[in-house]
Amino acid sequence: MGIFRYCRLAFRSLLILIEQFPVFLRLSWLCMAVSLLGAAVSSRHAMAGGITDLLARGVFVVAWLRLVGLGEVPSSRHYFRLGRRETFGALAWMASEVFIGFPAQVISASLAIATGVPIADSVMVLSGVANLLLGGFYLVPADAALERAGHSGNLGWRVPDLMIRGGLALGVAAFLCWLPLNLLQEGVRLLPEMDLFDGLALRDAALVPARYLGMALTAGTMALAWNRLMAEETAEE
Repeated sequence: MGIFRYCRLAFRSLLILIEQFPVFLRLSWLCMAVSLLGAAVSSRHAMAGGITDLLARGVFVVAWLRLVGLGEVPSSRHYFRLGRRETFGALAWMASEVFIGFPAQVISASLAIATGVPIADSVMVLSGVANLLLGGFYLVPADAALERAGHSGNLGWRVPDLMIRGGLALGVAAFLCWLPLNLLQEGVRLLPEMDLFDGLALRDAALVPARYLGMALTAGTMALAWNRLMAEETAEE
């Protein structure tokens, strides 16, 4: 098994996304609409637009983590529950993306200054390497979303222990999730430059559903990995 032991979880997450695609649409359409609103206003009000998109993604990712990890399926057709868990989940997901993506951006910029290699030519490869090495950090939002009432106080915050236990295998699984998302986003960037309406371009609008599909795939994988790691740790106690 080794570093590839969670690869099956990534494929299982993809199968869950395909099988539960109607549920994905039901849980995400309102969140995507709010993210589109955030993208539309970000050109004039960057902070307001960014916070709006962040909270919308946090609402969705917590709902999807709990669907895959705990089997919870919200019954509402217009799901958008913004509470403590969703807010913390949004911040944890943003922190994970920044923690994983920032080194690739910094190294790409440094290479561009030192060697003249365009950032676009190196950032994709470095982003893949960052996901491979640091992808286990996505367990932080998974832990925030999958916290069980009445148990978290006894268990404490075990994410560092779980990340150490998962090791590089978590990064390999995150890398497998990053690959299709990256290809999808690169395809979206090939779309013609066109403004749908004032403040929202076609590419920005198309990136929103692509990003949500990527979040569902990655979050589902980490929910499955979190469950397995917790079960292994409980069995040893």
